Amino acid sequence: MLDLSNHIKQLLLVHDCVILPRFGGFVANYASATHDESTHTFSPPSKQLLFNSSLSNNDGLLVGEVARELGISYDEADEMVGQCIDEAWMKLENGESLEMDGLGIFRLTDDQTLTFTPKLTDNLLTDSCGLASFRFPPLSYQSKPEQVINNDNIRKMPSIEPKKVLLYAAALLPIAVLIGLIPFHNRNQQQDAGVMPVPVAFEDTVTASSSVDYAINASTNKRAALFYNETPTQPTQPHADASLSNGTYYIIGASFKERANAEKHAKLYAKEGFKSEVVEAGSLYRVSLAVYTDKVKALHELRRIRANERYSNAWIYTKAD
Repeated sequence: MLDLSNHIKQLLLVHDCVILPRFGGFVANYASATHDESTHTFSPPSKQLLFNSSLSNNDGLLVGEVARELGISYDEADEMVGQCIDEAWMKLENGESLEMDGLGIFRLTDDQTLTFTPKLTDNLLTDSCGLASFRFPPLSYQSKPEQVINNDNIRKMPSIEPKKVLLYAAALLPIAVLIGLIPFHNRNQQQDAGVMPVPVAFEDTVTASSSVDYAINASTNKRAALFYNETPTQPTQPHADASLSNGTYYIIGASFKERANAEKHAKLYAKEGFKSEVVEAGSLYRVSLAVYTDKVKALHELRRIRANERYSNAWIYTKAD
């Protein structure tokens, strides 16, 4: 019997709905990252798997996948899938449960209602590739013990009688008056000698401001941005960066730890019209959608690919020559 579980999981990596003809359809919805407060476990974003028995019309997606994977014709694949569906219904009608490995378990109730219990073993969200759940226990904070001050160790200042305070103040008052008169006397002497204040030069300030304006105009091309008609003086352009022409630029659609998974994903991209290949980068295998030796062309192609929401997370990986 043909095992449809692996074919369905491969399709759910790329599609949000996979239909089994005359049986029902799997629907994958985005699920945000979660935190289990009882176990203090953090889980990455994933796809939540549902089953809708109303989606039973054959859209050709699953049959086409089986035909491509097994290298057979579409009619042969359609017949094989039909046999699998017939055997599944026979098993359910006999009161047995039907388990699809890595997806979930089907059962038929007494009123002939088909139920599905999801039991996903893999994260089908490609954006979460390489992310695993982890446990982080809560932090415990210890309050600082109150510091007990021993009053016996504090040195007490000797008290001064009020009369002595008045005597000290009366003795220091003439000295303070004399100190205050000395600067006033010196200023009068400077004015009598004809000393004039030195004017402040503004040349450096103006020059600095002009340099800043020039730097802003050079970096932002202000006149061009505001649609001025006059032709501004162009600043000296730096030499072109050599990194723009050296290296290979891969537009990456997905990354995997296992090469086999990367090669399967590359086949899926190739079927959608991309010149896909697997690029080994350290401990990961990255699947490219396109390859360029010119950085500018690679950026233009990346912008075009990202216009499709399915590839909005594509990015450029640079491999030095």
